[in-house]
Parts: sequence; structure tokens; C-alpha cells
Amino acid sequence: MRLNINKTELNIILILGVVMLSILTISWHHQMYLLYTQSKRIEAQNHQLVALHKQWLIKQSQVISGSEIKSKALKILKMQVPKRQRELLL
Repeated sequence: MRLNINKTELNIILILGVVMLSILTISWHHQMYLLYTQSKRIEAQNHQLVALHKQWLIKQSQVISGSEIKSKALKILKMQVPKRQRELLL
């Protein structure tokens, strides 16, 4: 059984196929561009949140000084003051 398709019909089918593939490729590239821009925006927001978190941690660590930690350890945890201290010279 032989299909009766002439050159003109075959060319039209091939041209339509190429046009459809081109449209799909353009659509795919546009979706990839939108995804790229969204990921860059989210990455920038993530960096901003990390920076704010680090800034908050620095402020919190400045609030609690070493002497406050030592006094809390002595009072609340009932730790003892060291009897002997060694100095380490660098």
C-alpha cells in the first residue's frame, strides 16, 4: 500500500513542522528566561536575609558580653572560679 503524497504536500507538512518546532523553541526559551530571572531575584532576597541574620547575630553577641556569661555561669550554674590560670603566649 503506497501513500500518494506529492512533493508540494510533503513540503507543506515539513514547513508546518518546522514552524511549530520554532514556536515551541521560542516558548521554551522564554520560559527558561523567566525561570532564570525569578531564580536570580530569589537568590538576591536570600543573600539579603542571610546578611540581616548575620547582622542580628552580631548585635546579639555584642549584647551578651563575656563578663555577663561568666557571672551567669557562676550564679545560675553554680560553677566555680578557676583556681589556677595558665597564660598561653603566642
